[in-house]
Amino acid sequence: MDNFYNDDLFEKDISIEEFDHITDGVEDHVFSDRYLAGKEKMMKTYTQNKKAKTTGMFPKIAAAALAIVVASPFVVNAAMGGELFNRIWGNEGKTNVTSHQVKVVESGKIDDKGNPVTNDVTMPKIEYVSQDPEVAARLLAGKYTTNPVSTTIGDTTITVETVVRDGMGIVVAYTVERPGGVNCFNYSQFDNEAKGAWFNEDQNIMFGFDEGVGKIWVDLARSTDTKLYCYEYLCDGYALFGPETHSPITDHITFSCQEYTDTRANIEKANNPKGDTSYIKDSKSVKIPVADKLDSKVFKSADNGTIKISPIAMQWDSTGGTASKGEALDSVKSLKITNKDGSEYVVYNDNTASYGYLCGNDTGFIVLFNRLVDTDNIAKIKINDTDYTLK
Repeated sequence: MDNFYNDDLFEKDISIEEFDHITDGVEDHVFSDRYLAGKEKMMKTYTQNKKAKTTGMFPKIAAAALAIVVASPFVVNAAMGGELFNRIWGNEGKTNVTSHQVKVVESGKIDDKGNPVTNDVTMPKIEYVSQDPEVAARLLAGKYTTNPVSTTIGDTTITVETVVRDGMGIVVAYTVERPGGVNCFNYSQFDNEAKGAWFNEDQNIMFGFDEGVGKIWVDLARSTDTKLYCYEYLCDGYALFGPETHSPITDHITFSCQEYTDTRANIEKANNPKGDTSYIKDSKSVKIPVADKLDSKVFKSADNGTIKISPIAMQWDSTGGTASKGEALDSVKSLKITNKDGSEYVVYNDNTASYGYLCGNDTGFIVLFNRLVDTDNIAKIKINDTDYTLK
């Protein structure tokens, strides 16, 4: 495993875990403005300014989005009566989320009574739809893996059940098991709505896929204390950041995991010198086979902006059009897919976040859908006020 990631794992840059612990001692779901700023960047813009920091196994900002999930082998799905398709890209085990407010603590600000100063922040609406298993099988076209691969690190076993990819996104379905109870993740309904499950700093393992960054969605309805069912939606690092930091996926993705001599929190406090890897007790790297990538279509705008889309994800490239350059994702206020029958899939706007994961770079973004999209049925795709049609 590359020492770059070992060294950077415990850097003092703000991490997701630090975001959440800023408000220790405050009532549940009350967040500081520092937390909100970080979380909003992850949820809404996720613009990656330091490409090398977002790659490989343990990127600081992407650390919580780092582990696996998703795909639908027909054999496995058939055995579950179509349920697996509907859990990954449908509404099985999920409930639509209405827009709601949470309390945000302004860091360092105290009122006259000695209490933290709070503000109400609106969380977005999330909508799920039922996924017909026959339609899912047609759209996925057999391009998914069906042979589970298990890896044990410490006393935790991770089993990757299936993988689907399209050259832009990767969806992985996996389980995490530990006899005494799974303790590597912090997870909840709120985490599913926001940034996804994240690694608990009071335990001693980490794991993830080298080829991308993403969000872990834990199936709360199906999971138990000793076995979690997870679906992760990852942006393909090569598609988003290019050959400078990633290599294209060929016949496998790489699952990397490490066990440490102490908890992550204690190791970070120890502030080991750069290059010191004595805290690593065990390290593994496992090749997970993948099937051929899904087919995609290209949609263009009148000013030559480009969208590449498959049933599981799409990538917007602003470089050919007149859309704002630089922090491109910051300019996106809405994304909507209109089908030929007039039905609409509102992926994102100021009040909605109906997607699996969204990640941007300087010139565009990749979004993984929370449902399967029939690309043959798309009439147009609209980003802000610009229409994109099939070319």
